[in-house]
Amino acid sequence: MAKIRETILARFIKDECANFDKHYQECVSGGACKVLNGHRCGYFEKAVLGPQDYTYRLPGYDYGKLFAQYAEQTGANKRKVKVRRCECGNPLQSRQRYCDGCAKKRRQKTMRESLRKYRHKQAG
Repeated sequence: MAKIRETILARFIKDECANFDKHYQECVSGGACKVLNGHRCGYFEKAVLGPQDYTYRLPGYDYGKLFAQYAEQTGANKRKVKVRRCECGNPLQSRQRYCDGCAKKRRQKTMRESLRKYRHKQAG
């Protein structure tokens, strides 16, 4: 993919990305900036751009255009991100097996079973 001209996305990267070195005009983690060269960058997606529903955004940027330009340049919109869900249907975070409500119910159920077995063992 071709390099992008000075767009809103390029200006945003140069101003806000901690890995972009303004003096050398490249990424400090490995040469040329991946996003400016049309490739996806995990650090930029997670730490700089953030999720689309993030409420604490930096003033002065049109995030709708930023997401659109990023998706157009890198092909990020081609891959659908699968959201893992709990048994009850609530979305799960990474490394999470159950949502908070279901985890509490499972702990209570396990504790009741354990106490029932313990009491049955003591009575017999």
